[in-house]
Amino acid sequence: MAGRGRGTRPAIVLAPGQNLVLPEEARQGMLIAFAFSGADADLTLFLTDADGRVTRDEDFVFYNQPSAAAGAARLLGKGIEGAYTVERAALHPAALPPYVQRVAIAVNMDVDAGLTCGALTHADLRIDCASGTTWTFQPPADHRLRSMVVAELYRHTAGGEPVWKLRAVGQGWADGLDGLARAHGVDVG
Repeated sequence: MAGRGRGTRPAIVLAPGQNLVLPEEARQGMLIAFAFSGADADLTLFLTDADGRVTRDEDFVFYNQPSAAAGAARLLGKGIEGAYTVERAALHPAALPPYVQRVAIAVNMDVDAGLTCGALTHADLRIDCASGTTWTFQPPADHRLRSMVVAELYRHTAGGEPVWKLRAVGQGWADGLDGLARAHGVDVG
């Protein structure tokens, strides 16, 4: 079930804007799951530099390009699980190239349907790591937006040591995937 972490600990529920340092185990691999209902949406990942822009178009992970960074970021597929549709991705931060400073975890509504994020009657992002820790965030059901960055992971230094941090975002674009992609430096032609 999409709502369960791999461990037995309760999920850590994130508030909009909240950030935290990820445990060392998260660097070795995380499973990302976006569970939703009410309308179709797609999970996308942007592997960016410190300014939040992709260095090359190949660092945009979406349904037509499901893998990047030699598989360190990849979509795992979408399916029905109970009352929800769940799309999953795997991320291995330790295997990301050094130029990748941030990973934006985003969702965009089906372009052809013309719906907004407000059409989602349920939306829940869950991130699990091997230690059994699960983080969850419910992005806002904003009727003005067709795409949004739900969360982002980014490199940081804490106590003189390199770490990865996680931030709950929930902010987006009214012009959908095109605006989301342009904001992250992807040439949408």
